[in-house]
Amino acid sequence: MNVEGTAGVDSGAPGTVGERNCRHLFAAARCRFAEDRLADAIATGIRQIVLVGTSLDTFAAHNPYRHVRVIQLTDADIAPTATAFDPREPGFVIMLDDSARHGADHRALSFGQAVRGLGGLAAGSQLIAAYSAAEADRVAGELRDTVAQVLEDLDARALACRYLDLPGVAACPGEPRVIRARVRHTAGRPPSS
Repeated sequence: MNVEGTAGVDSGAPGTVGERNCRHLFAAARCRFAEDRLADAIATGIRQIVLVGTSLDTFAAHNPYRHVRVIQLTDADIAPTATAFDPREPGFVIMLDDSARHGADHRALSFGQAVRGLGGLAAGSQLIAAYSAAEADRVAGELRDTVAQVLEDLDARALACRYLDLPGVAACPGEPRVIRARVRHTAGRPPSS
Protein backbone atom coordinates (compact mmCIF):
# COMPACT_ATOMS: atom_id res chain seq x y z
CA MET A 1 0.00 0.00 0.00
CA ASN A 2 1.94 3.03 -1.25
CA VAL A 3 0.74 6.39 0.06
CA GLU A 4 2.66 8.61 -2.32
CA GLY A 5 0.21 10.43 -4.56
CA THR A 6 -2.75 9.24 -2.50
CA ALA A 7 -5.58 11.76 -2.60
CA GLY A 8 -6.55 13.19 0.76
CA VAL A 9 -3.39 12.23 2.64
CA ASP A 10 -2.69 14.96 5.18
CA SER A 11 1.06 14.97 4.83
CA GLY A 12 1.96 17.89 7.09
CA ALA A 13 5.47 17.76 5.59
CA PRO A 14 6.79 16.34 2.33
CA GLY A 15 7.23 12.58 2.51
CA THR A 16 5.29 12.16 5.76
CA VAL A 17 1.79 11.11 6.65
CA GLY A 18 -0.36 13.07 9.09
CA GLU A 19 -1.30 11.34 12.38
CA ARG A 20 -5.00 10.94 11.51
CA ASN A 21 -4.22 9.38 8.14
CA CYS A 22 -1.50 7.30 9.70
CA ARG A 23 -4.08 5.78 12.09
CA HIS A 24 -6.32 4.94 9.13
CA LEU A 25 -3.45 3.33 7.25
CA PHE A 26 -2.46 1.20 10.23
CA ALA A 27 -6.10 0.20 10.80
CA ALA A 28 -6.20 -0.91 7.16
CA ALA A 29 -2.94 -2.85 7.65
CA ARG A 30 -4.39 -4.66 10.69
CA CYS A 31 -7.51 -5.55 8.68
CA ARG A 32 -5.39 -6.76 5.78
CA PHE A 33 -3.34 -8.90 8.18
CA ALA A 34 -6.56 -10.40 9.59
CA GLU A 35 -8.03 -11.08 6.16
CA ASP A 36 -4.76 -12.66 4.94
CA ARG A 37 -4.63 -14.97 7.97
CA LEU A 38 -8.34 -15.71 7.54
CA ALA A 39 -7.74 -16.77 3.93
CA ASP A 40 -4.96 -19.10 5.16
CA ALA A 41 -7.28 -20.56 7.81
CA ILE A 42 -10.10 -21.11 5.33
CA ALA A 43 -7.68 -22.91 3.03
CA THR A 44 -6.99 -25.32 5.91
CA GLY A 45 -10.66 -25.98 6.66
CA ILE A 46 -12.00 -23.20 8.93
CA ARG A 47 -15.69 -22.72 8.06
CA GLN A 48 -16.89 -20.21 10.66
CA ILE A 49 -15.81 -16.67 11.52
CA VAL A 50 -16.70 -14.69 14.62
CA LEU A 51 -16.37 -10.90 14.35
CA VAL A 52 -16.24 -9.27 17.78
CA GLY A 53 -17.12 -5.60 18.20
CA THR A 54 -16.53 -3.38 15.20
CA SER A 55 -13.68 -5.41 13.70
CA LEU A 56 -14.25 -5.87 9.98
CA ASP A 57 -17.86 -4.81 10.52
CA THR A 58 -18.63 -4.78 6.78
CA PHE A 59 -17.05 -8.19 6.13
CA ALA A 60 -20.34 -10.06 6.60
CA ALA A 61 -21.92 -7.97 3.84
CA HIS A 62 -19.18 -8.74 1.32
CA ASN A 63 -18.07 -12.18 2.58
CA PRO A 64 -16.25 -13.69 -0.41
CA TYR A 65 -16.41 -17.18 1.13
CA ARG A 66 -19.94 -18.46 0.45
CA HIS A 67 -19.30 -21.71 2.36
CA VAL A 68 -18.15 -19.89 5.53
CA ARG A 69 -20.53 -18.74 8.29
CA VAL A 70 -19.99 -15.24 9.70
CA ILE A 71 -21.24 -14.48 13.21
CA GLN A 72 -21.07 -10.92 14.52
CA LEU A 73 -20.92 -10.32 18.28
CA THR A 74 -21.22 -7.02 20.06
CA ASP A 75 -21.37 -8.32 23.62
CA ALA A 76 -18.79 -9.95 25.86
CA ASP A 77 -19.60 -13.56 24.94
CA ILE A 78 -16.65 -14.79 22.90
CA ALA A 79 -18.03 -18.36 22.83
CA PRO A 80 -21.19 -17.57 20.86
CA THR A 81 -24.37 -19.42 21.57
CA ALA A 82 -25.89 -18.52 18.21
CA THR A 83 -27.30 -21.57 16.47
CA ALA A 84 -25.15 -20.82 13.42
CA PHE A 85 -21.94 -21.35 15.44
CA ASP A 86 -20.74 -24.87 16.17
CA PRO A 87 -18.23 -24.86 19.08
CA ARG A 88 -17.16 -28.41 18.13
CA GLU A 89 -15.72 -27.08 14.85
CA PRO A 90 -12.72 -24.73 14.64
CA GLY A 91 -13.55 -21.06 14.26
CA PHE A 92 -11.69 -17.88 13.46
CA VAL A 93 -12.24 -14.98 15.89
CA ILE A 94 -11.35 -11.41 14.87
CA MET A 95 -11.25 -8.63 17.45
CA LEU A 96 -9.63 -5.55 15.90
CA ASP A 97 -11.84 -2.67 17.00
CA ASP A 98 -10.12 0.70 17.39
CA SER A 99 -10.65 0.74 21.17
CA ALA A 100 -7.38 -1.23 21.44
CA ARG A 101 -5.63 2.12 20.97
CA HIS A 102 -7.11 3.29 24.27
CA GLY A 103 -6.62 0.11 26.31
CA ALA A 104 -8.92 -2.39 27.96
CA ASP A 105 -11.14 0.17 29.72
CA HIS A 106 -12.69 1.28 26.42
CA ARG A 107 -13.63 -2.19 25.13
CA ALA A 108 -16.89 -4.05 25.37
CA LEU A 109 -14.82 -7.26 25.41
CA SER A 110 -11.47 -7.35 27.16
CA PHE A 111 -8.54 -9.30 25.82
CA GLY A 112 -8.71 -11.49 28.93
CA GLN A 113 -12.33 -12.38 28.18
CA ALA A 114 -11.35 -13.26 24.61
CA VAL A 115 -8.48 -15.49 25.78
CA ARG A 116 -10.68 -17.25 28.37
CA GLY A 117 -13.31 -17.75 25.66
CA LEU A 118 -10.79 -19.52 23.44
CA GLY A 119 -10.81 -22.44 25.87
CA GLY A 120 -14.41 -23.13 24.85
CA LEU A 121 -13.56 -23.34 21.15
CA ALA A 122 -12.39 -26.36 19.21
CA ALA A 123 -8.72 -27.14 18.72
CA GLY A 124 -7.40 -25.30 15.70
CA SER A 125 -9.55 -22.21 16.32
CA GLN A 126 -7.68 -18.95 15.93
CA LEU A 127 -7.86 -15.45 17.39
CA ILE A 128 -6.67 -12.23 15.78
CA ALA A 129 -6.79 -9.34 18.24
CA ALA A 130 -5.43 -5.82 18.55
CA TYR A 131 -4.16 -4.59 21.90
CA SER A 132 -2.32 -1.51 23.12
CA ALA A 133 1.40 -1.56 23.85
CA ALA A 134 0.55 -0.69 27.46
CA GLU A 135 -1.31 -4.02 27.69
CA ALA A 136 1.64 -6.11 26.43
CA ASP A 137 2.73 -7.58 29.79
CA ARG A 138 -0.84 -8.41 30.80
CA VAL A 139 -1.59 -9.96 27.39
CA ALA A 140 1.54 -12.14 27.60
CA GLY A 141 0.52 -13.24 31.09
CA GLU A 142 -3.03 -14.09 30.03
CA LEU A 143 -1.79 -16.18 27.12
CA ARG A 144 1.01 -17.92 29.04
CA ASP A 145 -1.23 -20.39 30.88
CA THR A 146 -4.02 -20.87 28.37
CA VAL A 147 -4.79 -23.38 25.70
CA ALA A 148 -3.63 -20.83 23.09
CA GLN A 149 -0.32 -20.77 21.26
CA VAL A 150 0.90 -17.37 20.01
CA LEU A 151 1.66 -17.64 16.30
CA GLU A 152 2.41 -13.97 15.56
CA ASP A 153 2.64 -10.78 17.61
CA LEU A 154 3.25 -7.70 15.46
CA ASP A 155 3.88 -4.11 16.45
CA ALA A 156 3.16 -1.14 14.20
CA ARG A 157 6.68 -1.24 12.70
CA ALA A 158 6.27 -4.90 11.65
CA LEU A 159 2.86 -4.13 10.12
CA ALA A 160 4.33 -1.14 8.26
CA CYS A 161 7.15 -3.29 6.87
CA ARG A 162 4.73 -5.97 5.74
CA TYR A 163 1.85 -3.91 4.35
CA LEU A 164 2.67 -0.21 4.03
CA ASP A 165 5.08 1.79 1.95
CA LEU A 166 5.49 4.79 4.26
CA PRO A 167 8.71 6.59 3.40
CA GLY A 168 10.24 8.22 6.48
CA VAL A 169 7.60 6.92 8.91
CA ALA A 170 8.54 4.17 11.37
CA ALA A 171 5.15 4.04 13.11
CA CYS A 172 2.44 6.27 14.46
CA PRO A 173 2.51 6.82 18.21
CA GLY A 174 0.07 4.69 20.16
CA GLU A 175 -0.73 2.25 17.37
CA PRO A 176 -2.03 -1.09 18.69
CA ARG A 177 -0.17 -4.35 18.32
CA VAL A 178 -1.90 -7.30 16.65
CA ILE A 179 -1.63 -10.88 17.81
CA ARG A 180 -2.60 -14.20 16.25
CA ALA A 181 -3.08 -17.19 18.53
CA ARG A 182 -4.35 -20.72 17.94
CA VAL A 183 -6.13 -23.09 20.30
CA ARG A 184 -3.77 -26.03 20.79
CA HIS A 185 -6.29 -28.28 22.48
CA THR A 186 -9.20 -28.15 24.84
CA ALA A 187 -10.09 -30.38 27.78
CA GLY A 188 -10.37 -34.00 26.73
CA ARG A 189 -9.10 -33.35 23.21
CA PRO A 190 -5.59 -34.08 21.92
CA PRO A 191 -3.44 -31.15 20.73
CA SER A 192 -3.93 -30.16 17.11
CA SER A 193 -1.00 -29.76 14.78
